[in-house]
Amino acid sequence: MERRLLRFGLGLMRVVEAVSAVLLLAVVAMNLAQVFFRYVLVDPLSWSEETMRYSTTWMVMLAGSAALFRNEHMAIDLLGEHRSERLRKVRRLVVLACVAGFCLLMMWEGFPAALKNYRQVSPAVRVPMTLPYLAIPVGATLMFVKAILLMVLPERTLAEIQTEEPLA
Repeated sequence: MERRLLRFGLGLMRVVEAVSAVLLLAVVAMNLAQVFFRYVLVDPLSWSEETMRYSTTWMVMLAGSAALFRNEHMAIDLLGEHRSERLRKVRRLVVLACVAGFCLLMMWEGFPAALKNYRQVSPAVRVPMTLPYLAIPVGATLMFVKAILLMVLPERTLAEIQTEEPLA
């Protein structure tokens, strides 16, 4: 069971990282195109800034879930590593429970907010504003799933995430 959960988490993380990388490349390409059109052709693109903003929002929310799973978020360690093993486990579970709770709040508020904006369209791209608004609850859902996986998986298994070389 533990192996399946780890593989599921790692697979989900890789997919999210790939999508985030594609979005990052798209944002860079759109930015370069906007600079070229604005300063070389003197005919700026009307849609590039808006599309970059929405793409960046999606990229950050997706990549944030992968960073959570890899334990790459910035943290302040007030209790230190020289405390007991049991206290360290309890602290880790409390932190992950707080993260999961906040993700639940973002999901609870985010999905209705996204659905309320289905009639509104963006000014330049003319896509329903539900699409940009969905980045928050979708990213929160991914973070929630990964926080639960981190709570369920034992610490020795979590060490594999850092190296991304699952043990046999």
